[in-house]
Amino acid sequence: MNDYILYKFVTFFFVEMSTTQNEKCKGKHFTWSKPMSHMLLEILAEEALKGNKPSSTFRAESFVKVATEISQKFNVQCESKHVNNHLKTVKKE
Repeated sequence: MNDYILYKFVTFFFVEMSTTQNEKCKGKHFTWSKPMSHMLLEILAEEALKGNKPSSTFRAESFVKVATEISQKFNVQCESKHVNNHLKTVKKE
């Protein structure tokens, strides 16, 4: 009986959390400022020098590092997918 109650709570909790997060993210875009873009390029240049760019793309750890440092410095919620997408945009320019 206790396992069933725990299962229902966990299921409810995760469904509620995912719904809430989806509603929060709906219609919002991550906006890059010039200092953020500059920091992205600086960190990725350092990562390339360290050998974390074995081919035409960076390793996933490099994107996570950039996202973490930008999030901390600029007090925003930057994710590795934002870094990857912005790098593609910068390459096009």
